[in-house]
Amino acid sequence: MSADVLLSTKLLVPAARADLVSRPRLVVRLADGMRCGRQLTLVCAPPGFGKTTLIREWIGAAERCVGWLSLDEGDNDPERFLRYLAAALRQADGRIGQVWADEIDLRAPHDGLIALINELTRTGAGLLLVLDDYHAIRAFAVHDLVAFLLAHQPPGLHLVIGTREDPPLPLARLRARNQLTEIRESSLRFSTEETATFLTQTMRLSLDPAAIAALAARTEGWITGLQLAALAIRQRTGESADQRTAAEFVAAFAGDDRYVVDYLMAEVLDRAPAPLRAFLRRTAILDRLCASLCDALTGREDSQAVLEQLEAANLFLIPLDNRREWYRYHVLFAEVLRLSLSAAERDELHRQAARWFQANGWGELALRHARMITRPPDAAGTAGHRTMEDGAPVEPLSEREIEVLCLIAAGCSNAEIGQRLYIAIGTVKRHINNIYGKLGAESRTQAIAKARTLGLLE
Repeated sequence: MSADVLLSTKLLVPAARADLVSRPRLVVRLADGMRCGRQLTLVCAPPGFGKTTLIREWIGAAERCVGWLSLDEGDNDPERFLRYLAAALRQADGRIGQVWADEIDLRAPHDGLIALINELTRTGAGLLLVLDDYHAIRAFAVHDLVAFLLAHQPPGLHLVIGTREDPPLPLARLRARNQLTEIRESSLRFSTEETATFLTQTMRLSLDPAAIAALAARTEGWITGLQLAALAIRQRTGESADQRTAAEFVAAFAGDDRYVVDYLMAEVLDRAPAPLRAFLRRTAILDRLCASLCDALTGREDSQAVLEQLEAANLFLIPLDNRREWYRYHVLFAEVLRLSLSAAERDELHRQAARWFQANGWGELALRHARMITRPPDAAGTAGHRTMEDGAPVEPLSEREIEVLCLIAAGCSNAEIGQRLYIAIGTVKRHINNIYGKLGAESRTQAIAKARTLGLLE
């Protein structure tokens, strides 16, 4: 690959948005890390938490020249990676790498990197080098180059990595030596105040404080979740965003919203290997997870390794302690996962979870999962039926299921229900199946009749 075929857009600093929500508290942390002479800044979080936007805001105020490289799958080739690395540094300081590529045999990448480090040292340039989307790198030959750069870093160079998952670099050693500044998901989540600024200024919605606080809590500060919710509100209410209608949407906003489902499915679940998707699905019913419990639900014996893999990959897994023992999924992510489970699968998983909690002395949690079982084991093969006690469903209908039920009674088709509730048709079908199961019905007519008998419909 010659220098003239490098893709220049990979070297461009992303443009700043005029309606950006400023993150001064995080910018100060990043600036302090560089001022203290730390070698590496790591901004690590799942998709949609504003990693690139934060880095862009910080370097805009930094008093250093910046080299930016947006990585992709093609950069797993060491020669290609090194050429782009040199080009990014040359963008920051034109003195670097002018004749470097002509003099170096890039078939020996480490030799090329040594020459580049020597050149950086000679110029004494004070530079920021940003490697964004570092999770695209899988080749250990490239990781070795970056680790070598960190081990022999010129005094004037500060390295910044934006990634969805922890890279296989000597982070523990850098952390122990106070050479690492870290910004992670917990810090990137929008506060209620930042949520208000984002919804009112960036998304141009007029929402009352209660609705803003509810959205901040429901999305747990996930910026993309807020954006997707705002788009759904705008589509439902129009540009005027009537506050009452918006508040109704916020009250019903959950993981089955079609924007959240589509985003998560495309960005996370569809890209995960099949065994990992199976693990996620079978553990989605849990409000908290540990390795032994996950082993019981999945039939695996390596759940601890899987959980640590999910944590390192920032796959919406939130640690509940510092011992890597207990975790939970982001609430919206868990809800999306649960949508893919049939009623029979949910019952069996709740049954297994109840047994595990009971055997391990967690009686209250065992009872909670037992109450979520909708059919006894001998009825597990009878699709669409549920046991009834005192004429009422074993499990009450959710608010969203009541909405779907009312629209069924109004004669709406699945497509019309999806349009009115802003959910995908597949989600509508799952809600209808749940309604049938809870009411012991096999058709719309039966569901409506039983719902009227129970006083769920007028």
